[in-house]
Amino acid sequence: MTPEAVAAALIAGKTPDMTDMVAYWLATDAAARPKAETVAVLAALSAAPAQDSRVEAFVRYVDESYEQTRLSQAADAVNIVGTGGGASTFNISTTASFVAAAAGARVLKSGSSAYSGAVGSADILSALGLGRAMPMPVLDAMLSETGIAFAPASAYAPICRRLAIAAQPLPFKVIGRFVNGLGPLICPFEVKASVVGTATSETFGLIRRVAARTGRRLLAVHSELGVDELLSIGRNRLGWADAPEAEGFDPASIGFAPGPLVLLQGGTLEQNLILLQDVLRGTAPRAALETVALNAGSVLYAAGLASDLAAGAGQALECLHSGAALAKLREAQRFAQSVRRSLEAAE
Repeated sequence: MTPEAVAAALIAGKTPDMTDMVAYWLATDAAARPKAETVAVLAALSAAPAQDSRVEAFVRYVDESYEQTRLSQAADAVNIVGTGGGASTFNISTTASFVAAAAGARVLKSGSSAYSGAVGSADILSALGLGRAMPMPVLDAMLSETGIAFAPASAYAPICRRLAIAAQPLPFKVIGRFVNGLGPLICPFEVKASVVGTATSETFGLIRRVAARTGRRLLAVHSELGVDELLSIGRNRLGWADAPEAEGFDPASIGFAPGPLVLLQGGTLEQNLILLQDVLRGTAPRAALETVALNAGSVLYAAGLASDLAAGAGQALECLHSGAALAKLREAQRFAQSVRRSLEAAE
């Protein structure tokens, strides 16, 4: 099919074959397609329910066209990120990344500005003084020295930026929902594994299937309350991409307390910032502590540092109560402050 025919098919809700769709993204990335067509294709893909083959075509194009960045310290790191969507909560996975690092994991955190909630990972990291993009050698050094680093948006495949520019002045958060949703599948760094949170059971299945077909070591997690993270207050599902079946996990089985979703609700940037630090101090409400421990535990499990999710959650709780998690945040902040001073001195 010609690129024009592929675009027309996608806009009409049809699905061309894989080879044609990969070729279409090549032409789009080469700026060989008109802006209006790109906007129409993005809008159509974002408005329709995600389909495996459409997502896989984009992922395969990125795999074939761009090499992942190899950091010497990332070979045993775990990337933790969510697909967005679902109910709004505080910044659970961002908080959990500090806990997992305090427990001994190397963590490369991905995230963006707010998608389903008022405050996204990038927003809160910026408020913590950790939002500035670093040169790759410095990012590698941060992983080495602190055990945690943050993947900058600039590291992702250039086609993502080109699509965002093509969509202007329309908000990419809306028209680019298709690309945002598959973002966890195109981590720009070589890592040991990814933990990907999904807000719906449909996305949970899709992420696992596409990850399996494209050779990714990925652990998908999903709260049955409709959140793209594990929650301590209700049942969850988790499953490796290459496992034949996913498994259920009831936090009550390890003594975690059930409760309403409002216990984990997000607020303003200032409120989320306070809650994040209270969790890391071990002084936050029980539901927040246990939920963050579950998500940090999933990272420890994916890293091979815990035998299963329950064991990882237990290790994470110990870090929360010992003060090690808050100390990890402060260590990361000191590193970032040092980098900022060095970069400013060089300007």
